[in-house]
Amino acid sequence: MAVKKNKYRVLCGFILLLSMTAFFCFTLNVVSYLDNPLVTRIYTILITICVIPLCIFLVCWQIVFIWNGILVLRKENVSIGNLLTLLIGTFSILGGFFYTALKSVLGYNEFLEFFRNTLISCQLYIFILAIAFLCSSFLIKMVRLNFDKDYIIVLGSGLINGKVVSNLLASRILIAKKFKEQQLLKTNKNLFLIMTGGKGSDEEVSEADAMKDYALSLGVAKEDILTETFAENTYQNMLYSKELLIQHKIDVNKGLFATNDYHVFRAGIYARKVGLQIDGLGSKTRKYFLPNALIREYIAFYLRYKKIHVVIFALIIMLNCLIFIR
Repeated sequence: MAVKKNKYRVLCGFILLLSMTAFFCFTLNVVSYLDNPLVTRIYTILITICVIPLCIFLVCWQIVFIWNGILVLRKENVSIGNLLTLLIGTFSILGGFFYTALKSVLGYNEFLEFFRNTLISCQLYIFILAIAFLCSSFLIKMVRLNFDKDYIIVLGSGLINGKVVSNLLASRILIAKKFKEQQLLKTNKNLFLIMTGGKGSDEEVSEADAMKDYALSLGVAKEDILTETFAENTYQNMLYSKELLIQHKIDVNKGLFATNDYHVFRAGIYARKVGLQIDGLGSKTRKYFLPNALIREYIAFYLRYKKIHVVIFALIIMLNCLIFIR
């Protein structure tokens, strides 16, 4: 029940991880207790099918990241966000070569081992948190949405050439329009589409106005569209949209927000921060772009709680120092 009421927390991911671990331990004990060759063989095959892909990824992830980074650069524009998998994969491999070369020159060095162990400990913490983040994002996709909404907030993103709706942004508008049509068909209840997004320094019009024009071209009625033209980030998208809802006397908790699937979890956190107890519609993202998108989301989530992480890293370093001193 606590998880259902607080879906947009990374704690849900940790609970899922613990549940999976507990389930594995339970089934392992059951199989061991039964001591049946056929059951043991089937169980071993099932576990192998699940574990082998993970092992292959853990061994080859740097290569996978570099390959994905090159693919993204071929299909998308060059930016720091689109370079993430390429940079992470490249620096990881270079770091391994650098450590090996340094160790061959210095031989066994206690300080070098201390540095290595500390780095591995920090990486392990980041990895576990990343898995919990992914699990939390996955759980959000399992939420069942009811056709009883009064509005959908469509979150803005950058425009092409300062005025044209991008494919990514168009997918958000399309999924909101699809839900609107499905609800009208099933329950005969209409809803508002709230286009939210301000005008960037390199944009000719506000994102919200460009989104409205695009929705109108798709056949959405003008009277069904509200615009919020000042927001500069996801937090402001939610905050200013809430103010618009109150202004038009629309029930703030009978709605949804629409964004890309990788962004739903973090957007839901901001929705709850401003007092909107609403769920998200996630439009599909091209598979080759998903790793970069998820890493960006994870970094943004990570920085949101940077003080906590600084404390944890400090504790990890202190623990490694104590081990080193001993």
